[in-house]
Amino acid sequence: MSITQRTGRWTLDEKAPGVYLIKRRGDLRAKVVTTESEPDDALDYLLDDGVGTVYEVDCEEAAHERFRNYVKARAR
Repeated sequence: MSITQRTGRWTLDEKAPGVYLIKRRGDLRAKVVTTESEPDDALDYLLDDGVGTVYEVDCEEAAHERFRNYVKARAR
């Protein structure tokens, strides 16, 4: 897993190709899945950790945009 973007205490981690985890201080808050993910791999990660918020986007760039919007909405 690699951190692909960081904003303060928030990170966007790539768990697998096309599967991203939004975390705050290391705690999982949401998941983002792109069309670039392998369905079998994505399903495993979507079922992990019991997080109910999953966003589906088209590409990696859209995953980064979803992350920025998520953090911005919670920074208020």
